[in-house]
Amino acid sequence: MSAVAAAASPEEPIVTSVTVHAVKGFQQEYSLKVAAVIKDKVMSVDMGALARALRLIHKREGDHLVIENTLDGKSSFCHLYEKNNFVRIDAADPSGETRVIQLQSPPVLRGETLYLPVADAARMFALWLDREVSYDRKRGRIDAFLWSSRPGSEVGSIGVVKPQDRDIRAGSAARHTGLTELTALKINELVNGVVIRIKATGAESVASFIKPDASGMAYLTFKNAKGDPSMFLRSFSKGLLKEIKAIPLGGGAMQLSMSFNNTLFNLKSTQYHWDARTNTYIISVLTDVDVQQAYRQEKLKSIQQGLLHDQQKWKFDTIVLDAGHGGRDPGAVGPGGTQEKDVVLNIVKELGQILQKEWPDVKVIYTRTDDRLIALKQRGKIANQNDAKLFVSVHCNAAKNRKAEGAEVYILGPHKNDAALEVAMLENAAIKQEEGYEEKYKGVSEEHMILSSLAQSAFTLQSTTVARHVLEGMEQKTSINGRGVRQAGFMVLWTPSMPSVLVEAGYLSNPKEEKLLRQAGVQRDIARGIYNGLVRYRQHYEQQQLASMGEPAGR
Repeated sequence: MSAVAAAASPEEPIVTSVTVHAVKGFQQEYSLKVAAVIKDKVMSVDMGALARALRLIHKREGDHLVIENTLDGKSSFCHLYEKNNFVRIDAADPSGETRVIQLQSPPVLRGETLYLPVADAARMFALWLDREVSYDRKRGRIDAFLWSSRPGSEVGSIGVVKPQDRDIRAGSAARHTGLTELTALKINELVNGVVIRIKATGAESVASFIKPDASGMAYLTFKNAKGDPSMFLRSFSKGLLKEIKAIPLGGGAMQLSMSFNNTLFNLKSTQYHWDARTNTYIISVLTDVDVQQAYRQEKLKSIQQGLLHDQQKWKFDTIVLDAGHGGRDPGAVGPGGTQEKDVVLNIVKELGQILQKEWPDVKVIYTRTDDRLIALKQRGKIANQNDAKLFVSVHCNAAKNRKAEGAEVYILGPHKNDAALEVAMLENAAIKQEEGYEEKYKGVSEEHMILSSLAQSAFTLQSTTVARHVLEGMEQKTSINGRGVRQAGFMVLWTPSMPSVLVEAGYLSNPKEEKLLRQAGVQRDIARGIYNGLVRYRQHYEQQQLASMGEPAGR
């Protein structure tokens, strides 16, 4: 009860006010004070001021007050008379029903104002408007939930005077005094709609559901409920339902707002009901989608997603560059002291820089970037762990014949001639520089090379294509002649599970070629030649992948 504003003699009523808290819609609530009087410990409210606070039109006709209700789009008029315990409710439509509601106390006219005990006034509006309107004596406040009528409510039939019934009947609205707790949200997306389930515990709540409007917004409002709003916050990037969220309202009410994508979907029907068996509030929104067509689209979508997954899986996105030897293993050493490990590291770094600049969409991984020894097995594992699409190992050659010269590119396979065997043995000898190599490579034999070659057979064609393009690119960029694409049992090529090549950039054992290979300019040219070959291979690779997926080739 608010503070007393003024007091007259003991015989006169105490002038005061009562707060009206009204909820009209989504984030539409307000509080107003209306005039009231207290006499004999009973508070009575100004009915005209209360009607105005509830945003209802009213007018005075002597001792007669007429209030108009337009909340539901169907007008009705409530007539209150001084010293009359009955109010009459007439529909604006002459063919509509007439209702009579009995009051516990009659209205009292004070001056030109009609007053009614506040509890009786709240009950009258609740029965007439079919809204939750109640008086909280402890808080001295009238709570009016005016948003929508109560689902399944029967108060609208109270006081209806049927033609065959001459008796005046009175009754009271059913009340839900328990508290509802909203505990879980479950959303099932259907081919032709969505089903939203709100699980609850406790008593059934008075709830009102407003169907989706022209903007796709729908609201489910609980009169007396609690729950964690964060539990109900969901957003969706596609589909019929775009967003759902919970908003606590005043007076213990809670509202769930739902946003539907009615620009892409035509809403066909909306249903709301409460499942008493499971204490679940269920909203079903269906569209006019052709279910069979939707299933076909879903199937096509699934196929497209599978193709996209395959595209991503086989996308040329990672390449591993391996600089041979390193650390205490210098590799081949030329007559002038040029060490293979230094030359190939420079070439690989140059190649990596070119790739990073020209192919920003491709990840470049190095097996080593400084002077250290990496086990042969580990080099291939690095490529496998990074799901590389190509493994390129760069080396320099050496031979007993000091006149041997030229570049060669190898793929894994059985040695076709003694020269290939000699090169492989020279490169494989690097394992002896690894700590504990006897145990690491125990049992490794020609048989292992054959098995590895069989495992690599799935990539033989691609590896051969890489080798051919790389050799052609090097020939075009350098004065080092190509000696062809060959195959041999290089242990560094045993482990990678992808197309793999080993580039022998030239012969350090040849004094003339040694001088070339140690020059920074020549090293850059070799790197550029390898890159040019990789460009042609990538084009071929991606055309093959697109063709296998039934898509037009080209980048």
